[in-house]
Amino acid sequence: LLLLVSFLGWTAAFAPLQRPVKTSTQLEMVSRRDALVGIISASVLLPETARAFSQQLDDYAFEPQQQATDGKWDLNSAFVGDYKYFPGMFPTAAGKICSNGPYEKVSDIYKIPGLTSNDVKLFKKYDKYFTVNPPGRSFYERINNRVST
Repeated sequence: LLLLVSFLGWTAAFAPLQRPVKTSTQLEMVSRRDALVGIISASVLLPETARAFSQQLDDYAFEPQQQATDGKWDLNSAFVGDYKYFPGMFPTAAGKICSNGPYEKVSDIYKIPGLTSNDVKLFKKYDKYFTVNPPGRSFYERINNRVST
């Protein structure tokens, strides 16, 4: 009896499905007019999305972080890894600078919450090498500037 039950279970695994499954690789065709109507209506209903597609970077556009810094590090656009050039700044003090801001003047870094006395000493030691420009595109990518190692 056990052999008969196991044989029936084995044959049921290879039995055809009761309901045929509809499979198709054919794509539904949409007319050009319907596609354009969908794009235009989406741009009217979702203007922020449409604007994002229209913002192309201009090669000659003025970016605030591209202003001359006279050899100084801009606190609003320097990446966290850039502070490796200042011994003792990376990663703790540099992370505090990049995690806060934007800054209007260099002395704003002394107002960062949670500074230690060592952080303040480092800031005083190197603040003559810092400057502040208006924050630009790179302000939001300062922590992780997508550099592969």
